[in-house]
This record gives sequence, C-alpha cells and structure tokens, in this order.
Amino acid sequence: MNALPPIKTSETQAHRDLKRLALQWAQTNGFRIAAAEVSLPNHRVRMDVAAYRAERVRVATISEKSKASRVVWKPKVGVTAIFECKASVTDFIRDARSMQATLERLKVLHEKREKAEHELKLHYPSIRNGDSLFQEYETLNFEKPGYERYEKVLREMRRLSARLHGNTKFDRLTKCGAANLFYVVADLEVVSRHGLPCGWGLLEREGEQLTLKVKPHWHEVPEDDRLAFLHRISMAASRCVNREHGVILRPPGRAPEAKLRG
Repeated sequence: MNALPPIKTSETQAHRDLKRLALQWAQTNGFRIAAAEVSLPNHRVRMDVAAYRAERVRVATISEKSKASRVVWKPKVGVTAIFECKASVTDFIRDARSMQATLERLKVLHEKREKAEHELKLHYPSIRNGDSLFQEYETLNFEKPGYERYEKVLREMRRLSARLHGNTKFDRLTKCGAANLFYVVADLEVVSRHGLPCGWGLLEREGEQLTLKVKPHWHEVPEDDRLAFLHRISMAASRCVNREHGVILRPPGRAPEAKLRG
C-alpha cells in the first residue's frame, strides 16, 4: 500500500486516518492502484485519495497458421474513483455551504429516489454495470432506462445539490468529469445520506473499517481522461516513494546545490 505523505500542518489525525482507510478500502475492492493527495492541475484541485481499477476483456482470436480460434484476455482502460474525506460536521458543512431548508427537501427527494430505484432494479436488470462480483458493491446506472418519474426527481435533486455544493470541491470534481465513481469518506453521523453531493457514494467509518452506506452513481469518462487520471496517481505515488527513500530529483545537467553556491 502506498505510504501517505507527511502530515500537513492544517491536517488533523482524524482526517489522515480516513485517508488511510480509504486507501485500504479501495485496494481491497479491486482498485489496486491508489495514492493520496493526487492533484488535477488543470482543474486546480487536489483529491484526498484517487484510485484506479485495471480491467480486462475477453477477445476471440484466430491463428494464421492453424486457423484455430481461441479466447484471450486483453487489457483495456479501467475504472477511476475519487475519495473525499470528512472528519467532522463542520468540515463537511464548510465545503457544502449547507442550508437547513434545502436539506429537508433533499431528504424527501432522497426517499422518493430510493423507491424509484427499487422499482428499476426489479424491472430493468440491464441497469447493472457488472463491475463487481459482489452485489453489494456493484454500481448501477439508473438513468439508462429513461424512467421519467425517476429523472424528474433526479433533476430536482441536482438543482438543490448545486445550491448546497456549488463552487465547492465536490462541484468542481463532478463538473469536470474527473472520475467514474465518487465517494465521501466520513466518520459516523458526519454526513447524512440526503446531504451527499448528488451522485456521490458514502463510505462510513466503523472502528477501523469503512462500510458502504450509499452506492455512487456511474459517470461516463472518456478513455483518454481515465489514462491521464492513472498518470496523476502514478506521479503522486512516485513522490511518496522518493520522499520515503530520500530521493531528490534535479533537472538534467543541473549541478548539486552545494556546487552552485561555490
């Protein structure tokens, strides 16, 4: 597992613990490539934890010599995920600019959405993304069937969520299509289900483990953007390894600092 960067002066131990648990949960659930403090410079945002799950696809091939067909596994661009950690209610509210009336309306809409999603799961098996062997972790694309009543609820939830989370880190990450899946990672009772940014999942801390309380919605992201995301994770992980081993990088042809001063 990737080592975490040194503690920032403004970071609490509780927040750091959540990042560690997010790294652990991601890698345990198939996102084997992960790192903390990953930046997206084009969007001026730094993610608490970013993760990537490698994918393979079965391809039928035919041998030119024997003309026999066989099935092989070939790699394809995988799935990306972002984890934002919130260790206290004030931390989350500061980011969300929460308003009580909006939260109360979102609670009602959340209940309507859950009822509609239950109906969709019964009548539209095609909404399953098939991205996990375990049903409790499999993500679903509820917008796929074009269910009008569900889409109406979702449109209002997005509008109210934008009022809560507009111009925040949550909003910037979602609008720029940074990843396929988004998770808020929080201690117990820090984040309510209906107060989540629209489409985000919730991982809640219970002791030294995270429990998935709300599944995230699936976001389509172009392959090139997912590969760039993987590149940013690799860069962040390399910085951690360099720091751990005392590696100091200098531009090619540049002399060590001591020689420059002389």
